[in-house]
Amino acid sequence: MMHYDEKVINGIHTQGSRGIVGFMLEKLSKQDPRIIAAYADVGSRFGLIQKMNGSGLQVSIAEQSLIGIISGLCHEGFIPFGVAYAPFITMRAADQIRMSIGEMGLGIKLIGGSAGLVSGNLGAASMALDDIAMMRAIPNITVLSPADCFEAAKMIETASVLDGPFYIRLTGGINIPRIYYKDFDYRIGKADIVAEEGRDVVIYASGMQVYSSVKAVEMLKNDGIGCTVVNMSSIKPIDEKMICSLSDIRLAISIEEHNVIGGLGSAVADVLAAHSKSQKLVKIGIIDEYPKPDTYENLLNKYGLTSEKIYMNIKNLLQ
Repeated sequence: MMHYDEKVINGIHTQGSRGIVGFMLEKLSKQDPRIIAAYADVGSRFGLIQKMNGSGLQVSIAEQSLIGIISGLCHEGFIPFGVAYAPFITMRAADQIRMSIGEMGLGIKLIGGSAGLVSGNLGAASMALDDIAMMRAIPNITVLSPADCFEAAKMIETASVLDGPFYIRLTGGINIPRIYYKDFDYRIGKADIVAEEGRDVVIYASGMQVYSSVKAVEMLKNDGIGCTVVNMSSIKPIDEKMICSLSDIRLAISIEEHNVIGGLGSAVADVLAAHSKSQKLVKIGIIDEYPKPDTYENLLNKYGLTSEKIYMNIKNLLQ
């Protein structure tokens, strides 16, 4: 695994949620020529055209074909990354993923950019709000959602050296708030407590909502409400031990840019039910509907996914 000093980490944080893909794959492909990327007409958006130096394949707007192509490359000994916008690389290619990746267990790494609400101005078809639910339900696939650019870099590197299929879900746009400032040991299936201000509430968050939750906890602290924020970047496998260790807290909240059905909140609920925990869980996200087109900021506000709305929601729940 690569070592990341402060200068490199600072550079990674300037890449944005999509640019980090090309940035990392360029470095990794130089170390291991088996690493190759195929992308569905998004090369310029993910920094792939500029970075991959001939080892990137443009398959045009054909996500279903992309899965078949990288499946063949995997059979030939390559370590292929398939890159596209999240709603299209998952839902449009669902059957191909189910058969070629899930059933065959091929070591394919899928990266879905612009997940959640960030493309909300383009309408519901461009919002990935059901991708976690689908990918969780397909056997053998590891599902990850990084909190910031550096964690995304660590995930991409980790996926490149581990066997089996991966889906990495990237939320947010260009300016991604930082959660991690120093190098750390990223481990699949492990959650990370990123704020620990008390045990009145535990917040399970993924993607950009980790930062929003941390900021909300700072406001709640001023009101005498102590919360713990857990970065659940590994959604499948999920950290059951962490969830059980925090199940004595009276209120748990899941926060995600995803339908509240089938996403992170459902994964947490599955663990609580399996271990007979009676903790109350409130799921904050998109409540089983197709959002109407709007700006990212307005949609986050509408669905209670800003730090201010999270703050108010928790206060109301405790009252």
